Amino acid sequence: MDNRIKYALNLDDWSFEDGNKATLKKNAKKILVSEYIQGMKGQIFCPECCANLYRSPKEKDVSDSGRKAYFAHSRGIKTDCGLRTKRAEGKKYSSEEEAQKAIQNEELVIVEGFIKTKPISPKKDAKEYDQTPVEELDGPEADVPIGRHRGDSFKLPSKFKTVRGLVTKFDDNINRYFFMPRGQYAVQLIDLMTDISTVSETDDKPRLYYGKIIKSFNAGKTPKNIRMTKLAYKHRDHADFYFKQTDEEQQEKGISGDSKGRVVLMYGIITENGAGLCIENLGWGEFALLPQKYENLLY
Repeated sequence: MDNRIKYALNLDDWSFEDGNKATLKKNAKKILVSEYIQGMKGQIFCPECCANLYRSPKEKDVSDSGRKAYFAHSRGIKTDCGLRTKRAEGKKYSSEEEAQKAIQNEELVIVEGFIKTKPISPKKDAKEYDQTPVEELDGPEADVPIGRHRGDSFKLPSKFKTVRGLVTKFDDNINRYFFMPRGQYAVQLIDLMTDISTVSETDDKPRLYYGKIIKSFNAGKTPKNIRMTKLAYKHRDHADFYFKQTDEEQQEKGISGDSKGRVVLMYGIITENGAGLCIENLGWGEFALLPQKYENLLY
């Protein structure tokens, strides 16, 4: 992901100097670089800091130097924005009130953990409950070290999340800041995700990975057997990379023999799998297929 700005917000007659940012984020169209037209000049804005953006080059898809067209911040406006450059130590907040406001504005999410087992539906509303996907549950108040000054931590409300919840509004979430389990900083989702094609060794620290499915098959004869989902991967020291989960669990999330080309997100550790690597034995809320409409934000 070379360019950090995956899309621009387009809203006519909105101004960075005196416009309401909530209005922009609520009413603007999300515009990909390929969808930009000259009539949008001066009316495209950053999805995080809301400053004016421009497209380079203005009309061509590729610059004379061979770089693909991209969005960038206007040089005349200076903002503290994670999409300008990657923050080495994530986002810091000057006070607990500032962090609380960021949570209320859905700019910051404190993740206590990912849901391991499928929640049991209450009998009274079982039908309605089963039809509504569970994407998060309230967690405990957490002591989070995201203060701007060394040693500052804040008591903030947390959530138990699902990966499906992250991908459902992926275009919004990709720019949000998440404080993950065992984390030290609030980091944008764009920087939390690792392409498994770049993985070279095992890793016992849980992380958020994504990969493109090459093929998927049930290694046994029943839904309880392991479904072997092979992901795009090429490395001289490892033969392949698989996502291994029971057939029924993967099928529930839409992963089947017809999933070639789709992208799966997984929160887990990297282990050995014969001559290759794998991610396996994930909880119910720790993996999901990325909706196809968002794939161009990763590839």
